[in-house]
Parts: sequence; C-alpha cells; structure tokens
Amino acid sequence: MLAYCYCLSLTIFFAGYLVNRADSLSAVGRSVLGIQIPRARELGPILVIWAASLLVLVVQRDLGTSLLYFGLFIVMIYVATGRAIYVLVGVGMFVTGALVASRLMEYVTGRFESWLNPFKDPEGVSYQLLQGLFGMAHGGILGTGLGGGLPHLVPLAESDFIIASIGEELGLAGLFALLLLYLLMVARGMRIGFNHTDDFSRLLAMGLSFVIALQLFIVFGGVTRVVPLTGLTTPLLAAGGSSLLANWVIIGLLLRISDSVKSKTPAANSASNTAGKPKAGVR
Repeated sequence: MLAYCYCLSLTIFFAGYLVNRADSLSAVGRSVLGIQIPRARELGPILVIWAASLLVLVVQRDLGTSLLYFGLFIVMIYVATGRAIYVLVGVGMFVTGALVASRLMEYVTGRFESWLNPFKDPEGVSYQLLQGLFGMAHGGILGTGLGGGLPHLVPLAESDFIIASIGEELGLAGLFALLLLYLLMVARGMRIGFNHTDDFSRLLAMGLSFVIALQLFIVFGGVTRVVPLTGLTTPLLAAGGSSLLANWVIIGLLLRISDSVKSKTPAANSASNTAGKPKAGVR
C-alpha cells in the first residue's frame, strides 16, 4: 500500500516542483558535439531521484517500484521542459544503476538470469515465468474460453501473472483487446493534460496517465519476457487492495481535472462573446 501511496504523492510533488522550476530546467547550458547539455546544477534533481530509486531497490528489494519512481520523474521533466537530453541522461543513469545492481545484488541477478535464460533453472527462479509462457501458448489466438484451460498452474495467476491467465483463456485476440482498452484510457488521460490551460493540472494529468502506462509496460513486458520480472501488478485487474485503490484514485483525479477543463471552457467562451459585443449606448 505504501509504494502506491508514495507514487501518487510523488506525482503531485513532481508536478508542483516542475511548474516552479521549468524555466531554469529549460535553460541551455554548454554545447558538446552539437548537443545542448544542461547546467550541472540543473542535473541535481535527477541525481537525487536516481539515488532515491536505487535506495528503494536496495532496501525494499523492489525493482518495479524503483523503475516506476525514476521513470515517472524523467517523463514529467521532459513534458515540463521539452528537452530530450533529460530523457537520455536519465535512461543512461538507470541502465548503469541496473547493471551494477545486477552484479552486486542477488535478488536483481536472479531476475536478470531468469529473463535472459529462463530454461537454465526451469524448476527454480524461472518456474513462474515459464508456466506463464506455456499457458499463453496453450491459449493460442482465440484462447481456451472463460473458465477453460489450466491457469491455476501458474503461480500467483490471480495477481502478478493475471495477464498469463487472461492470455490462456482469451488468447492473443483477448490480450490485444485488453491492451486496446488500456491504451484508450491512457490516451484520454494524456488528452486531458494537453487540453488543460493550467500548468500544474497539465503536468499532473500527464504524470498520472504515465503511471498507468508504465505499470502496463512493466507487467506485460515481464510476463512476455520483454523486460525482467518485477513486483508490479496489472492496473484494475490484479488482486490486491492497495493497487486497486491507488489506480481508482488516479482515475478519480483524472476525472476531476477533466471536469475543471470543461468548466473553464464555457466561461472563457462567454467572456470572449461578451468582449466581442458592443456596449449599450456606444456607436
């Protein structure tokens, strides 16, 4: 529960911080090989969040939450400043930290080994991943049908690996339909941010939408062996009260921001119409 509460709190904090610091973060520094490098002091916030995300990885042994926190900040700073150099620097820092952790931490090493070579230990650390892959392969294109198949053979099929269960029962077509619904939800959230006139609300909506999108990428990617497995759950599907509550709070905040966009639009239109009309007694 605390991880998702922290994520929501950090999203609100990042939005407020970046609104106040967007001008200084957008300032151009030195040019190296044709690339505009930010000033050293402006890289401080990235270093702080990078260190905090690594601390989460070391102390809580949670690779997914660490990636979620750092990725959220990098995306929000890019939206606030429009400078891709922050994304490049952030990705480079996270990849470096992940590679070092994969060599020094047994927990991360096991995740990377099961990702790169799952058949090396099929009855050990890779058992869950392989069972999920076999289940989705059993489902094929159209699946075995609701209640069919053997999804219960996958460990944690109701939470971490619920995607594998859905893939077995509904097949590849069902997974594509599910991804389409999630894509629509994320796209609508980002559209809310684009349409808002308030900088804080715009950043907050973009950050909340990205939280859902990054969760989906990490979960779907982990189950299908695109990225290493993490401890994140599928938004609005996986069993787990904290994840379910946090994602419903995200949707509630997006609806509230969307409502503020609609409430401001008629007022702006009426003000422009009033300004365009001649005053009484004036010719």
